[in-house]
Amino acid sequence: MAYSIYSPTSIIIWKTLAVSASLLIVIVLLSFSNQPNSLGTDFFHVTTHQSSLPPDTTNVSHLVFGLLGSVKTWHYRKPYIESWWRPNITRGYLYLDRNPTDDLLPWSGDYPPFRISDDNTRLLKETKHVSALMVRMVHAVIEVFREEKEGVRWYIMADDDTIFFVDNLADELSKYDHTKYIYIGCHSECVMSNQIFSYDMGFGGAGLIMSYPLAKMVQKNIEDCFKRYPYLNSADLILMTCVNDFGVSMTVHQGLHQHVST
Repeated sequence: MAYSIYSPTSIIIWKTLAVSASLLIVIVLLSFSNQPNSLGTDFFHVTTHQSSLPPDTTNVSHLVFGLLGSVKTWHYRKPYIESWWRPNITRGYLYLDRNPTDDLLPWSGDYPPFRISDDNTRLLKETKHVSALMVRMVHAVIEVFREEKEGVRWYIMADDDTIFFVDNLADELSKYDHTKYIYIGCHSECVMSNQIFSYDMGFGGAGLIMSYPLAKMVQKNIEDCFKRYPYLNSADLILMTCVNDFGVSMTVHQGLHQHVST
């Protein structure tokens, strides 16, 4: 047989006191919450991530896309861009390696306007860089910045088979201060790729994002980076290394996905 150390009468008294104390606590907290600057207000406040951005929220018009493609693959890649590009709304350019062939002309207004990538012959000769393709891809930062400056907050560099959810992208970028030096990217879903290159590198298949001030600095100094690192045979690695030279590290955003085909 088990015995309680409390008598029935004492148990009733303790229950009454417990209920009374609970009611008193609720009354006190409610009275505090009715005061505008009271402890109660702070106590119930839920902290969320807020940025110190101007009142005008970042929207699609503040984004510029620099998309890298080639005439040879455009037939197969254009459905990707068609899925998210909004004529006369989204801003940006598709950079091709050469003039479009006749079967691609006239150029459809449903696609981003195209540009021919700069001739980097002189730059390659001066820097002795190991890869003309990688130089072309990174050099696009200069070219897209040259085209679009007015009202730009973010530059998004990507391949022509990258798919963006544009409204979601604008909403996410509105959480960051576009007046600061910010470089946004994400890791590869392939662990081996991260180990080979770097866990601090954004993988371009998912898109690489730079704030206006950072893009401005990169485009002014990128040719010097080619000279310092002529042996880097990856556009993503070149960009990361140059950005790191400015004291800027990658801000990882898990909403960007780099899928590797098998």
